[in-house]
Amino acid sequence: MERNEELYGEIVKLFAFVVHQIRLYSPNHPTAKGALEKLSAKLEEALGMEGELSIGVAEGAVIVNSCSLDTKKTGVNVLLTECKRLEIERLIMERGLGVDEMATLLSLMALPPKILQERGGFKEVFEQEALQHVRLGTAHYELVGDDDEVVTKLDEAIQVVEVATEGLSEVGMDTPVIEISDGVGNGGGSMERVLKIDRTETLVRYFLKGFEGIVDYDIERLTYEVETRPQDTASQMVSQPDSIDDLRRVVEGMSLFLQDRLAPPFIQGGRDFSLPVSRLVREVKKDVDETEIFQEASKEMVAILERCVDEIKLKFLVQSFVDSGGDLKSLAKFLRSRSTRERLEEPLKKKLLSMGVAEKDLNELFTATSEPRVPRALPRMDISPEELKELRRIRDSFNEEVAARVKEAVAVAEKEKQRALDEKERMNNIIRNVGEGLVVVDNSGKVQLLNPAAERLLGAQLGEGKGLPISQLLKGEHLLTMAKGPLRDDADPVTKEIELRSVNDETRKVLQASTAVIENQDGSTVGMVSVLSDITKQKQLEEMKSKFVSNVSHELRTPLLAIEESLSLLLTGVVGDVPPEQGKFLSIAQRNINRLSRLINDLLDVAKLEAGKMDMKPIDFDLNDLVHHVSETVRSLAEGQGVTIEEKFPGAAIKMEADPDRLTQVVTNLVGNAIKFTPEGGRITVEIIDQWQDPEISAEPCIAVNVRDTGPGISPEDQVRIFRKFEQGAAPTVKTVSSTGLGLTIAKEIVDLHGGKIWVESNQGEGSCFSFAVPRRFRNGADTAQVPI
Repeated sequence: MERNEELYGEIVKLFAFVVHQIRLYSPNHPTAKGALEKLSAKLEEALGMEGELSIGVAEGAVIVNSCSLDTKKTGVNVLLTECKRLEIERLIMERGLGVDEMATLLSLMALPPKILQERGGFKEVFEQEALQHVRLGTAHYELVGDDDEVVTKLDEAIQVVEVATEGLSEVGMDTPVIEISDGVGNGGGSMERVLKIDRTETLVRYFLKGFEGIVDYDIERLTYEVETRPQDTASQMVSQPDSIDDLRRVVEGMSLFLQDRLAPPFIQGGRDFSLPVSRLVREVKKDVDETEIFQEASKEMVAILERCVDEIKLKFLVQSFVDSGGDLKSLAKFLRSRSTRERLEEPLKKKLLSMGVAEKDLNELFTATSEPRVPRALPRMDISPEELKELRRIRDSFNEEVAARVKEAVAVAEKEKQRALDEKERMNNIIRNVGEGLVVVDNSGKVQLLNPAAERLLGAQLGEGKGLPISQLLKGEHLLTMAKGPLRDDADPVTKEIELRSVNDETRKVLQASTAVIENQDGSTVGMVSVLSDITKQKQLEEMKSKFVSNVSHELRTPLLAIEESLSLLLTGVVGDVPPEQGKFLSIAQRNINRLSRLINDLLDVAKLEAGKMDMKPIDFDLNDLVHHVSETVRSLAEGQGVTIEEKFPGAAIKMEADPDRLTQVVTNLVGNAIKFTPEGGRITVEIIDQWQDPEISAEPCIAVNVRDTGPGISPEDQVRIFRKFEQGAAPTVKTVSSTGLGLTIAKEIVDLHGGKIWVESNQGEGSCFSFAVPRRFRNGADTAQVPI
C-alpha cells in the first residue's frame, strides 16, 4: 500500500506540473515534453498493476483509486484547484493510455477560462475530443460493511452513472439513468433504475417530472450551488415551470429538500444554513416578480420558502442550545434581530419547554434580547474653565498639526506618484521605440508586454496581444520554440535562432531570440522575457559568403591538383633528372601547394558544417586501431622536430559506433596541433579512457580521448576563443607556427555532430591537454529549430 501511495503521489505531482508547464509554454516544449513522458511512464506502471486509475476530488481531498493523498504532498493542492476550476469530480484512465492522448487531455485542462466558456465548458470540450482511454466520472465515496454486497454494487453503479445513456427519453431528462441488479449471484435479483442528481437544474426537472427508481443526490455539489450561486438556482426554479402549479411543485419540493437534505450537515457542524437559503429566497422573489405569468403567486411562493428558512433557523437554534450544554445565553446573539425574534419566539419556546426548560427562564431570555442595549455611561469629570480652555487649545493645536502633516504627506505622495508616472512614460517610450522585439509573459503564460517591433516580427495585430495566452497569440508557439531546451542554463539567458516560413514557403524570416526567466526576490519563476532580433539579412549574407567560399574552394582544387601532380612527377625524376638547385625550389613549391590544399579542404569542411551538409556515416570499429594509426602517420613528422609520441590505451579493444573518418580528422587535428606547439625534446601523450562518465552526454559510460603536450600552455582568455573560426592562441612558442585557425573549429563541430563535447585544460608554462568525449553508440547531436508560420 505504501508503494502504491508513493506512486500515486508521483503521478499527482507530475500531473499538476505538466498542466502548469503546458499553460506557460506548450506541449512540445522540452521541459513539458520530458515531464509528460515521465507522467506517462508512471501511469503505465500504475495501470499495469490495476488496469484502471481513478483520480477523484471529494471534500477537499485528492483520492487516487482508494488512497487519499495528504494535501502536504507536492502538487495535491494545485490539482485540487485545477479540478475545482474545471468542475472535474473524477478522471478515470484505462490501460492503453498513451503519451499523445495524455497530451490532449492536459492541453484541454490548460485552456484559458475564456476559451472554455466560449466552447461550452470543460466537459463539453472534453466530450468533443472523444478520448479512447480517459473518461469523466462523478466522485462518490462511501464506507460500507463487508457483508453489505448489495449496497457495494449500488455504489459502484452510481460511480459510473455518467457513461449510461439509455432510458433518458422516458423521464425527459439529460441526466444519465442506469439499471443495476440488486442480486448478489450471477443474474439473480431484480433490476433497479438509478438517477444521479448533481445539479440544481436536474433537481428542478426531477421535482417537475418525478422518477420511478433510486435517486442518488450529490449533496456536496448541490450545497455548493445553493451557497455560491443562488441566482442560478433561483433562475432554474422559475424558468423551467410552465404554470403556477408547476412552480408551486418546484418551490415545495425545494423547501423540503433544503430542510431534509442540505441543512442537517450544516446544523450538525454548528453552521447556520438559513442565511444562504434567505439569499435564495430573495433571488426567487426577484425572478418571480419579473415573470409575468407568476407575479400573482409571488407572495405565496415566498411564504413557502420563508417558512423553510424559519424551520432551518429553528432547528439550528435548538442544536446550538444542545451543543452549549443547555445554556440559554448561547441563543442571545441569534435573537437580537427583531424579525427573527418575533417569528421564532413562540415555536422556539414550545420546543424548549418540551425539552424541560423553565418558562420563567425563557421569558427572561426573550425580554433581555428585546430590550435595546444602552451604551455604558462615561464617568463624569469636573474641570475648571481654565482647564477646559487649555484642553480646547491643545485640541485645536493637535488638529492643525495633523492637518499640516496630512497635507504634507499628500503632497509627497502626489509628487512620488507623478515621478512614477513620468518614469513609466519614459520606459514605455523606450520600449515602444526600441528596434528589437520584446515579449514578456507571466507565470500563467499570458502576454504582459508585446512592443511594436515584436508585433511586426511575429505578425500580430497592433495592441491585441496583451492579456492573451501566448499559445493563442503566437501561432505554432513560435516564441517558446525559440527557447528550445531548458529556460535555465545556469541562470544565463538562452539564445536561439528560429526560421519562420509562410505556408506557401514564399517568404522566409530568421529571428534570433534571447530568452530568460524572470524571478522574484524569493527565487520563484514569475514569467519569461524574450528579446527578438531580425537577422534575416545577416543570415542571407552568411549563406552567400559560405556559397562563395565553397565555390571558390572547388574551383581552386582542380588546378592545385594538377600543379601538385606535376611537381611530384618532376621531383621523382619521371620526366628527367632534376638538378639539386632546381629540386630545392620545387620542394619549396610542393610544400606550399600541400599547405594550400589543406587550407582549401578546411574551408570546404567549414562550408559544409555551416550549411548542415556534413553527413556522418557511423559504423562499428576499434578506437584503439584508429588512434594508433593516426599516431603512426604523424610520428615521423614529430620525430623530425625532436618530439616523441607516447600512447596509453586500454588492454582490450574498444568497440564503438561512429564515423571513423571524421574522428580520424579530429584526432589528427589535435595531435598535429600538439606537434606544432611542443618544443624540441618535448613529449606528446595520446590517451584513451573507455569508462568516461558525463551525464550531459549520456547516462551510459562514454569514451574520451586526451592529447596532452609539454608545450607553453594556453592563457585562460585564449582557451575560450581558440575553438572559433580563424582564431589562434597568442602564447609564445619556440618555433614559428603557421595555421589557418580552422582545425579546432572543425574538430568541435564533428564532435558536436556525434553528440559529444570537446574542451581544453591548460596552465601557461605547464603544457595543454585537449580532450573530447563521445557516446559509445552514435547519437546525432544536430539540432534544428524550424517552425512553420
